[in-house]
Amino acid sequence: MAQKRKLNTKQFKKALDEEKARLEAHIKRLEDRASGRDPLNRDVAARDFDELGGDAALDTAERGQAAAIGDNFRELLTAVNNALDKIQEGTYGTCDRCGKNIPKSRLEFLPYATMCAKCRKELSG
Repeated sequence: MAQKRKLNTKQFKKALDEEKARLEAHIKRLEDRASGRDPLNRDVAARDFDELGGDAALDTAERGQAAAIGDNFRELLTAVNNALDKIQEGTYGTCDRCGKNIPKSRLEFLPYATMCAKCRKELSG
């Protein structure tokens, strides 16, 4: 097993907390738009079309696109929450696959990384 390093997680926790808030805001906005609770979306629809909601095919396509984006945001939010849990547990910065330290530069670029680049690449392809 690789030697454990002492990683100052304060900067990473701050970045992860900010990313969590950003993702939650995006998810809420997408959910509001999909449910019709977003006043901006209703106003635009009313101006662009004769009827509120406009063209059904366009609405369906937009809902599908918003759902896919929302799913992506939820996956990222799960990764961020997992990273925050790892900080709490004292395991942040350790590769889930090989147990080695994830380079600080990788964590600075992708603070919710759970694997070193080598292990991620091996799993991806």
